[in-house]
Amino acid sequence: MKQLPASDLNQVVQTIFTAAGANPIDAQQIADILVDNHLAGHDSHGILRIPEYLQSIKDGEIDPSANPEILQETPTSAVVKGNWSFGQVVGNFATDIAIKKALEVGVCAVSVVQAAHTGRLAVFTERAAAQGVVMFMTIGTVDRPMTAPYGGAAPLLGTNPIAISLPNQEGPHVTLDFATSAIAAGKIKVAKAKHEALPPNCLVDKNGNPSTDPNDFFDGGFMLPFGGHKGYALAVMAELMSGPLVGSEYFPGVTQRSGIFIFALKASLFQPMEQYNQALQKSIKKFKAIPPAKGFDEVLLPGEPEAKTHQKRIQEGIQIPQDTWNAVKKAAMTVGVDIDAITRN
Repeated sequence: MKQLPASDLNQVVQTIFTAAGANPIDAQQIADILVDNHLAGHDSHGILRIPEYLQSIKDGEIDPSANPEILQETPTSAVVKGNWSFGQVVGNFATDIAIKKALEVGVCAVSVVQAAHTGRLAVFTERAAAQGVVMFMTIGTVDRPMTAPYGGAAPLLGTNPIAISLPNQEGPHVTLDFATSAIAAGKIKVAKAKHEALPPNCLVDKNGNPSTDPNDFFDGGFMLPFGGHKGYALAVMAELMSGPLVGSEYFPGVTQRSGIFIFALKASLFQPMEQYNQALQKSIKKFKAIPPAKGFDEVLLPGEPEAKTHQKRIQEGIQIPQDTWNAVKKAAMTVGVDIDAITRN
């Protein structure tokens, strides 16, 4: 296990993607997001993604020099074409458009097409919350199908995540962010790197047998939706909102299975911000007043575990499994970067 301060890890990521062809500003955005994911405790969306991103560049699936653009817009909407730039860059671009329009006119809906893997959606929804904007964001199947529909014996869906953040001026933003599959694909990669078993009821092997071995996923297995029919239903909504609704097949040069849907509204849309915050704090206090159940220290709101982990990892550093570090080191060498040399400086 390797342990690094966030600043060192950020420099590693910046150096790799600059060498891979990204401009310094884009490389900084990617680094900030991957490291933020680690700080939040979601190592599944951190540097273990670097080998696949570099491979995607090699395969022509990511254009490191591309810039996202607005295809069409109204005062309350926009269609963003990512041009297969890095998903983190496209995500920030689209999020900032949604924030700006929501602050100006109250609400905004944004369609995003041709975006590479964005990673953890809470990065973007909390970017909005920090500016007083409530944001909802969802993505459908943007890679290979890997999750079976409820009652199905073959994969059809992706992990189809959903995220929502509400601004909180007196503590961590209230943030929901989860895959509609029983486990995120990246967490299977983390378990594999750590040589750990998965929880039950997340995965089946290629023959449809229940499994807790992460290797079975990479050998033709597939995931199940969380919560049975309920998680499946959410996955379907994510699929339809980020597919047919956003027009991922309609616009010229835009390919299928590439959509993201964003909806943003100003937190002070219905009442002054001061009154919104007072009402939010009143609601939060109700949750905090509930005595913790056996085995729990307190009742937490969505987003609080990540905020606590962030504080801890800022102080103690970020642990990287040796298998992950070795895989990133090998991939980085393909663009002429020795990450061990960077972290020794």
